[in-house]
Amino acid sequence: MNLIFLTHSSDQGHRFRVEQYFPLLRHHQVNPVWQPLPPSIKNRISIYQKLREFDIVCIQRRLLSPLEFLWVRKKSKKILFDLDDAIMYRSPSSPYPHSFSRWIKFKWMVRGSDAVIAGNHFLREEVFKADPHKRVFIIPTPVDLKAYPLKKEVTPSAEMNIGWIGTKGNLRYLQALEPVFKILAPRFPNVKLKVVSNGLFESQFIPTVNKPWVLEEENQDLISFDIGLMPLEDHLWSRGKCGLKIIQYLSVGLPVVCSPVGMNRDIIKHGVNGFWAGTPTEWMKYIQTLLQDTGLRKEMGLRGIETVQEGYSLEVNFHKLLQVLESLA
Repeated sequence: MNLIFLTHSSDQGHRFRVEQYFPLLRHHQVNPVWQPLPPSIKNRISIYQKLREFDIVCIQRRLLSPLEFLWVRKKSKKILFDLDDAIMYRSPSSPYPHSFSRWIKFKWMVRGSDAVIAGNHFLREEVFKADPHKRVFIIPTPVDLKAYPLKKEVTPSAEMNIGWIGTKGNLRYLQALEPVFKILAPRFPNVKLKVVSNGLFESQFIPTVNKPWVLEEENQDLISFDIGLMPLEDHLWSRGKCGLKIIQYLSVGLPVVCSPVGMNRDIIKHGVNGFWAGTPTEWMKYIQTLLQDTGLRKEMGLRGIETVQEGYSLEVNFHKLLQVLESLA
């Protein structure tokens, strides 16, 4: 089976949704190709001319105009549309989440695809709004546990880090926790905020360590945290997120405090492998609880690793993907 993934050329989404599957796909006699789509329509058309060589064309997190998608449809034997973001809506930086042009593109692509993979239940329901009869498969964004061999050693420590990892575009979610840091910092002078990102975060209240994200150092950075944070706004765009940050935290044995938004509620079982925090008071309460209880951090961390092994590992979700591909081909 020959398979091509058409992706953005400017983001890292393909790392988890595309490239990490390649060794397993090849082992199962699937020949995968990753093809970022260039900005120039002329260059994209030259790529589309070769699509007949593939049994399945997977369009990953791209919205194409109806005319461009029609061209892809004519050149493709089978089309699989893969969603791990709410691309049918604008991001929270816009005051208006709904976009007529985005929805038209999304609806056109859903109806013209042979099947759709959705990263969570919210995205699946958005697909059904566009086409109630579409074949939709839920496959979360997985992590390869072999890429995170180092696990958190939970021991009493004089200094502790509450941590956040992500891209600079999402640092504004962390900014919303400043009122929490204002109260937390005086109570816990031994605690720092560590931010691993391609951007900088400056807090007025808590000592902050900014560490540039480097792929080869990601595992080490994660285990340097004692608690993982994932604040989110309750926004249509945010509900489409697939919780990768949380899954990375859990994969190394970190307890998590997160906003109960979208898939966060599916991954984190409140009081089991982490806590939901919807207000500043709850954020303060649960961060403080974890900082003070070494045994609870260790227990939640172990349950977090089990959570990933059972539902969010590469191996588990690869077999779901393979079944989808075989059903199409």
